[in-house]
Amino acid sequence: MEDTLKLILDELKGLKDGQRKLEDGQENLVGRLHNLEDGQKLLKEGQLELKKDVSSIKDYLINGLGPYFDHLEKHIDEKSDELKETLEGQQRVIDTLACSFR
Repeated sequence: MEDTLKLILDELKGLKDGQRKLEDGQENLVGRLHNLEDGQKLLKEGQLELKKDVSSIKDYLINGLGPYFDHLEKHIDEKSDELKETLEGQQRVIDTLACSFR
């Protein structure tokens, strides 16, 4: 009977050790889960910051480049007008010379 009690006691000790190991494993998993949740929060914060940065860059490009292109368009128009005037003058000279050779 003593041997039987000793075996039962040894079994109970083994079960208790196994239970401790399971509890330790669960605590480890809970800790890792918290780390994962913290990492997700950081990722979300980073995404929000990135969205703000992209929005700022987009606004800067739209607002900053719009006037630049307007200025560039005006400059091209002015140069085109100057070129038209020069070509019209040259065409008059060509027409005059063509009439004098007839």
